[in-house]
Amino acid sequence: MVYGFLVFGFALLILGSETALHGSIGVSRAIGLSPLLLGLLVISTASSAPELFVSLQAVHHASPDIAVGNIVGSNIVNVLLIMGLGALIRPMPSPPKVVFRDGGTLVVASLALLVIAQTGTITRQFGYMLLAGFVAYLILAFATDWRRPAHNSVAECRAHSHSGQVSGGVGFFLFLFGLVCLFFGAHFIVDGAVAMAQTYQVPQATIGLTAVALGTSLPELAITFLAAARGRSDIAVGQLIGANIFNILFVLGVTAAIHPLAIAPMIANVDALVMAGAPLLLIPLLATSWRLTRARGFFLILCYAGYGVFLASRLGYHLPHVPGMG
Repeated sequence: MVYGFLVFGFALLILGSETALHGSIGVSRAIGLSPLLLGLLVISTASSAPELFVSLQAVHHASPDIAVGNIVGSNIVNVLLIMGLGALIRPMPSPPKVVFRDGGTLVVASLALLVIAQTGTITRQFGYMLLAGFVAYLILAFATDWRRPAHNSVAECRAHSHSGQVSGGVGFFLFLFGLVCLFFGAHFIVDGAVAMAQTYQVPQATIGLTAVALGTSLPELAITFLAAARGRSDIAVGQLIGANIFNILFVLGVTAAIHPLAIAPMIANVDALVMAGAPLLLIPLLATSWRLTRARGFFLILCYAGYGVFLASRLGYHLPHVPGMG
């Protein structure tokens, strides 16, 4: 039953995310929104909808550990696991602007969240600060991409990659249907996560960092795989970095502005540090020859595997002893 809730919830979440995305694109194109704004505002926000709805539902269910664990875990998954898997499929170019502007913003946002985490609570004031940082990032991205060739803008590339069009009326109903699926999908996921934590007697934060984070990162995984398979890996790095920026500044900002979020000490002291360290590790790998090679991608996957072993050991699971190894 526990797994059924999670599987059904993730299915609804993916369906809702895709439907809301296509619906919002249809409405945006019907009203004449430029490709830059479409990619920067609509597509980026819709891509973060799973994390947003799950975090809001978690707060509604008085489970802040799932909300915070979801964001911290998703950002770790995006940088270490999905980025690494994408590079294994096809080496991913990393333009200097993406590395310095978007990567730099992610480093600052991650470090800011790490500092906030040490206080034990993401208050409404901190939520408003995160949202202010989100607006500042949007202004920076718009100013630096304005009147530049479309192929030099990740946001515009993402907009042009969604070539399917629906009318404004159909798009509106698709958008509403997607929101309903997201709402109920997030509801089932949070219920399933709480039940799993009770059944296996593990902290809700751990479920948020693992099962929930992996599930809400499935859209980013699908986008990265499709981009790499279609030879569009040039937008994959910017897409993943942008998703992490949105998760911290927008999703946590909105959630904390609605209701303050208590942060479990285990997340504040360790997992938030891993989340902040991941982009610090990533930036030099991207800046070396401006490409994430297969070897570097494999290194990122090894780092995530090491983090997974750490999570298991924190729960009391240990690797079996091999005779003769000491």
